[in-house]
Amino acid sequence: MWNIFNKKNKAHSFDLKVLFKNDISLLTLDERWNGLFKNMVKTNDIIESENRIKELLKEQSRLITESKEISIKKKECMDSIIKLTTEVFDKNNKEAHTKMQECEKTIVAINKKMEENEERLLDIPKEIREENLRLLEYTVKQVYFSIKENQMRVAELDKEIAQTKENLKKMIEEREFLAEDYSDTYSYFHDLLGKDELQKLDEIYFSK
Repeated sequence: MWNIFNKKNKAHSFDLKVLFKNDISLLTLDERWNGLFKNMVKTNDIIESENRIKELLKEQSRLITESKEISIKKKECMDSIIKLTTEVFDKNNKEAHTKMQECEKTIVAINKKMEENEERLLDIPKEIREENLRLLEYTVKQVYFSIKENQMRVAELDKEIAQTKENLKKMIEEREFLAEDYSDTYSYFHDLLGKDELQKLDEIYFSK
């Protein structure tokens, strides 16, 4: 079995650097890729790889949405802190001080979460591209396997069709031989035996 990530298998390996340069489109969104499986069953490897890409895309979308939401929340907290500044520092308002501390904690937590999201969002595109190449590998294997199987089946069918044609030819010849015109023979016996005897023979051999 060959593998695009296996450099030892020179005969069937893909050049990963070249594939990255080719900027291969995301297969799961490619109509031509999906069209390959109208008449071909996906292998488990293809299904699992396809699902991994979908999960990565979902995670990417979720993190982007989450980052936007917590950015809004962070701005709200910062605005609150600005509004609370006078109460906290000029009027020494304890309640305002507590609210300010809560906002500061929230901002720290948001900053940490945003940093985690940014790091993850930097990694996901690379993981998607790698999984996409893996999916390409599985697809190529399946397509070539199917082509080989189809060619073998076509050869089998050609052989069966040729044999069927030969059998049909023999059956037609046999039928033509068996269905020959017996009129002359019947007329001959009619002259020899007479009408009545022929009727008796007909009843014996042809009556159901």
